[in-house]
This record gives sequence, structure tokens and C-alpha cells, in this order.
Amino acid sequence: MLLNKANERTWTPTDHAGIERSLFRTNDEGGRSSVVRLTGGSRFPRHTHLGHEEVLVLAGSVTIGGVELGTGDYLFTQGGEEHDVVALTDAVIFVSSQKATPLVA
Repeated sequence: MLLNKANERTWTPTDHAGIERSLFRTNDEGGRSSVVRLTGGSRFPRHTHLGHEEVLVLAGSVTIGGVELGTGDYLFTQGGEEHDVVALTDAVIFVSSQKATPLVA
């Protein structure tokens, strides 16, 4: 069993200003499950999905690939799709990816 209690969560800054992550787990194919906090106006660059990804917006609002998502909204991305993530407000999202997601050059 893997347990990650909200009140014991640790946050790690990413290479992108205003975005930090609390990693739950990494799988053998480079995919990850984590909660990501974004400050309003921050942006995670365009990236390619080598496998599927699931996103659930826990708080706030973001655009993913130009589609606006708010609290409670869910997005499934197929392998081969590309998108960026822009925080319209302060936001918290759950992200689970099957494989690594390299940035688009």
C-alpha cells in the first residue's frame, strides 16, 4: 500500500515558475502520478504524451490544449497528443501519466 496524506505532503518546485508538484509515484515506464499546484498565470510548456494521461482539476481553473477546465473537470489524453497547461487562476490538479512526457522543442 502507498499512502500520501494531504497534511504530510511535500511540494517540490518544477523548472517552470509558479508550478510545484507533490509526487505520489513513478512507474517503470517513466509515468507519474502527482498533485500539481499552479499559480495563476503560470504555464507548463507544450509536451508530447508517449502514453495516456488523466487530469482531474481539484481546485481553480486551467486551460489544457486551449480547453478551459474548472474544479471537478476531467481530461483524458491519448498517447501521441500534445498540449500545454496554463493556469487561469491558482489551481490544483491531479495528473497521472502512463509514460514520460517530453517537452516539444
